[in-house]
Amino acid sequence: MQVIIEDHFLGEVANYNKVTGKSPFPDEVIKAFKKRLYQIRQAKNTADLRAIKSLHFEKLKGKKYEGKYSIRLNISYRLIFRIENNEITRLEIICIEEINNHYS
Repeated sequence: MQVIIEDHFLGEVANYNKVTGKSPFPDEVIKAFKKRLYQIRQAKNTADLRAIKSLHFEKLKGKKYEGKYSIRLNISYRLIFRIENNEITRLEIICIEEINNHYS
């Protein structure tokens, strides 16, 4: 599965670049993000991700989150993304938009 990371900070973390300044997220959330990113990249499609119950893969509700999905990083944080399809290669593309504090 192809992954596009739209958030600059998360893109730097995903590429193992040295991030300067204070992280906007706790270290445990960054570690969980890297683990989830690995799981997403290893999946053949979103059905593989849905099969992993601990991810809590779900479609989000509300106008702000229309067409978006999430998986849990921990009890408080979730990874927000949308799914696009490449009609030529029939490949699903995960476009990661942000990490969100679920309860803020």
